[in-house]
Amino acid sequence: MAMLGRTRNRRQLDIFEVPIERFINRDHEFAIGAVNIDWESLEEHFKPFYAPKGRPSVPPRKIIGMILLKERFSLSDEKVLKIWPENPYWQYFCGEVHFQTNKPFSVGELTRFRRRIGAEGQEMIKNISIKQFGKPDGKTYDSYSDRKKKNFWKKIIG
Repeated sequence: MAMLGRTRNRRQLDIFEVPIERFINRDHEFAIGAVNIDWESLEEHFKPFYAPKGRPSVPPRKIIGMILLKERFSLSDEKVLKIWPENPYWQYFCGEVHFQTNKPFSVGELTRFRRRIGAEGQEMIKNISIKQFGKPDGKTYDSYSDRKKKNFWKKIIG
């Protein structure tokens, strides 16, 4: 069992890092979701699944956010992690302060987290996904290369 990791809340300016919130549209569904979801309550709810000592885990907001994105777009664990580094809205939604260019963690972290929280915790996250984004609509990233095609974006954006 891993120790509870914390979301980085450092909002001070760094000459080499521009906060994501400076270059995103606050009306985007994930920017709105980042504000509407009570992340602190979620962290408190899942806190018992972490050890008081040991190696810090992936912060709950980041891993739960990734699961919500996975649900929203009907993605596999591998695909959601592969796409995440290119999307500032997904990163903002998951609690990142600055744009990241690498995968946030390995696929195994998602598997271990789901195993730790069990069926009840997974159902809770699924209910949050439905409340936030509605029922899955079948809009998926069929393949990573599909994202370069015009009709792909029409399918995702509408």
